[in-house]
Amino acid sequence: MVTPPAPQVTGYLYPWDVLGDPAAAAWVKNTGVHRVALAAAYHSVRAATPRHPERRVVDAGSAALYVPVTGAWDGSLLSPGDAVEWTGRDDSFAEAAAVIRGAGLPVDAWVVLTHSSAVGSRHQDLCVQNAFAERYRYALCPSQPHVREYAARLVGQVLELGRPDGLVLEAVGPLGFGHQNQHEKTEGAGYSPWVQALLSLCFCGACCTAYTERGVPVDALRKRVRDVVRLHTDSPDTTPETAPDAAEFLPLLEARWDATAALLDACLAAVSSSGTRISLHASPDPWSTGPFVSVEALRRSLLLPLMDNVTAVVACWGDAAQGSATVAAMAAAAPGVTVGSYVLVLPPKPAEAGALSREWGALLEAGSSELHVYHLGLASSGRLDAAAEAVQSVGAGS
Repeated sequence: MVTPPAPQVTGYLYPWDVLGDPAAAAWVKNTGVHRVALAAAYHSVRAATPRHPERRVVDAGSAALYVPVTGAWDGSLLSPGDAVEWTGRDDSFAEAAAVIRGAGLPVDAWVVLTHSSAVGSRHQDLCVQNAFAERYRYALCPSQPHVREYAARLVGQVLELGRPDGLVLEAVGPLGFGHQNQHEKTEGAGYSPWVQALLSLCFCGACCTAYTERGVPVDALRKRVRDVVRLHTDSPDTTPETAPDAAEFLPLLEARWDATAALLDACLAAVSSSGTRISLHASPDPWSTGPFVSVEALRRSLLLPLMDNVTAVVACWGDAAQGSATVAAMAAAAPGVTVGSYVLVLPPKPAEAGALSREWGALLEAGSSELHVYHLGLASSGRLDAAAEAVQSVGAGS
C-alpha cells in the first residue's frame, strides 16, 4: 500500500479563542497545524472557551462581521452587525490574526455567507420559503439579488479590512430545513432525508420568478412537493437517492444551482484581483443545502476553470467509511480539485489520538490531501492534545 503524502492541516478558531490569552500563540502552534481558519463573518453561537484565563463561555448572540462595519455598507439593504458586544472591539479578526501570525502561521478568513438569523429576521422576504409557505429566517436565498450583493460585499470587506492569507467560504448556497440550533425541536418528527430535502426546496418570490422564466409550472410543483412530503412523512429511511419521484424536482434543483453559482461568482469578483487562496465547504450531493455547497453549483460557476487551485472541503464528521466515500465522490465529481476533509475533534469523536489518526489516515488514502480540524478552541485540553498527536501521526508535524 502506498503511503499518502503528508496533508496540509488547517485548524479552525474564533477570535475570542486567542484574544486576551497570552498563551494562545503557543498552544495553537503546538497543535502542529499549518494554517488557521479564523472566523471573520460568522453566525450566532454559544461557544465554550476551556483554556481562556478570563472566561469559560462566549455568547455571540447574532451573526456578525469581525472586521469593522464601515460606511461601505451605507445604502445597502442588507448589512451585518458587529461583534463589539462579546469581543469588546470592532476589529477582532485582525487582532486575533496578528496573535496567530506571531506563531508563524498563515491565517485564512472563515466567512459564512447565507446563514444569518439576524439579517433574515429583518428581511424575511429574502429567506428560503418552503412549499408550505414557511420561511427559514436563518437561510438567506441566493436567488435574491440583494443576498448576492450582501455576500459579495462581505467577502470584499473581509479581504480589504482583514487582509487574510486565504479565504474559507461556508454556506455559499442556501441553508435548507436542517438548522443545528440549540433550541431545535424537529428531530422527534422523524423526517427522512427525502422529506428534509423536499422541505429545503425554495418557493420565495425570486425562486418562483426563476422557475417561471424556465417554463416550470410553479403551482403544480409546489402542490406536488406538499403531496410527496405528506406521503413520506412516516417513511424515515427514504433518501433523495432512493426516492422514486426525485427526478420530478430536478428543474427546481437546477434553478437553485444556477442561483448559487451566481452568488459565488459575485463573491469571486471581489477575490479575483487579490489572488487569494480559496477553500470552500462543498458536497458531492446534488441535493446539498446548508454549510456545504453542491458540486453541481460549482460546475455552473466561473470558479470551475480554477478548481485546480481551490480546495473543496467536504464533511467527514461520520465514521471513516462514510467520510472516505464522500472524499472519493467529490474527487470523482470534480476531477483535478484538491479535496480537504472537514474532521471533528469534538464529541462524539473520542479524545484518543490513535482513533483520530486511524480515521484521518483512511480519509487521506481515499484521496483527501488536506485536513480541516474543527474546532481547536472548543476542544478540551485533552482533546486538543489528542488532536496534536494525531496531526503528528499522519505526518503533518514533520
